[in-house]
Amino acid sequence: MSLRFLAIASVATLTACASVAASPPPSALGIPDFYTQYRDADGIPVVSSGVVSEDAMVAAEAMIEDMLAFRPDLAKWLHDNGYRVAIIAETEALLDLPENAHWTKPAPDDPRLTRCEKKHYDERIGRLTDRAYWDARARGIGGQHTVGSEEDVLGLPTSRYYGETILVHEFAHNILFAIQGTDPDLYDQVEAAYANAQANKLWFEEYNMTTVQEYWAEGTQFWFDSNRLQVFDGRRILGHRDLEAYDPQLAAALRAAYGDRHRLAADPFWMSDARVPPGPIPENTAEVC
Repeated sequence: MSLRFLAIASVATLTACASVAASPPPSALGIPDFYTQYRDADGIPVVSSGVVSEDAMVAAEAMIEDMLAFRPDLAKWLHDNGYRVAIIAETEALLDLPENAHWTKPAPDDPRLTRCEKKHYDERIGRLTDRAYWDARARGIGGQHTVGSEEDVLGLPTSRYYGETILVHEFAHNILFAIQGTDPDLYDQVEAAYANAQANKLWFEEYNMTTVQEYWAEGTQFWFDSNRLQVFDGRRILGHRDLEAYDPQLAAALRAAYGDRHRLAADPFWMSDARVPPGPIPENTAEVC
């Protein structure tokens, strides 16, 4: 029996065991009427329009709860500061959500841009409309109004991120915000790990090194054994044991946030063969631009 089959079966089991079906958000939360489905993940609303499947809602709720299990204080901070998670259907896009309708594309100096986006800004971004840019750019975002997608949390072949679970990455950003707000010593530890990685050219030219937030979010995916393979001069990083050997400072900070848990029950790509792309493994996986 494949790990992929087991992941699908685990979501089905979670759905069958869910004691409370999705319902409209409580009016006291002030969530826009666009969202007609609601679940509670340790006090953090998980919401969607009516076209998102129940399986996707249950999977998102379960992954969020597992990520917060070791540090309920972080869940409380996120709840108290109005964080929520929206799941969009395969037929929906980020700008369909009412809170995102006003978005514009990033400027050339936006820190969220990858090094390749900065280098090729004019042809990749500058010529696009705001809607066209965001529709192509992302199916998930972190922050106070986090977004994940149905195909991502269910591990469907239509996911543009097939082989990794982007909700884990995006919600990891929120956890780092909560650490910054509640545990300054741990946040300092994360920043020190990032500075060490920069100084020693760890994760060299990968997306991980764009900002300290991306460093943490990519590390979180490896901690939960649910990230695509990265290779640096032939050295392969695929799971938490590789991470611990390669970047022990980051691993220590991740353990302080997540404990020794390395599996999210509903994660469709936990230990999946899909984490390794088909074909010969390159010497380096950083984008060439």
